Amino acid sequence: MRLLSPEEVPLPEWARVKHELTRKGVTLLLLWEEYRAKHPTGLGYSQFCRRFEAYNVTLDPRMRQSHKAGEKLFVDYAGLTVALTDPKTG
Repeated sequence: MRLLSPEEVPLPEWARVKHELTRKGVTLLLLWEEYRAKHPTGLGYSQFCRRFEAYNVTLDPRMRQSHKAGEKLFVDYAGLTVALTDPKTG
């Protein structure tokens, strides 16, 4: 098998990668594994992550929140949800 030049390496569609990451349970590792299944001679995992990050920093942030410090509490629930049970009511 001959090595591909950098110009010949198939690159993923980064916008699609970004969109897929918004789905529950989807990780960069999972998307890279799918990419490598289609392109066995494609990018390695570390290059996939570096290039995605390089793409991602070119995007404008979409969420701007103005608030006074200490006035509000923001909690980020990332990933899967956690089941909670009230010990008093079961």
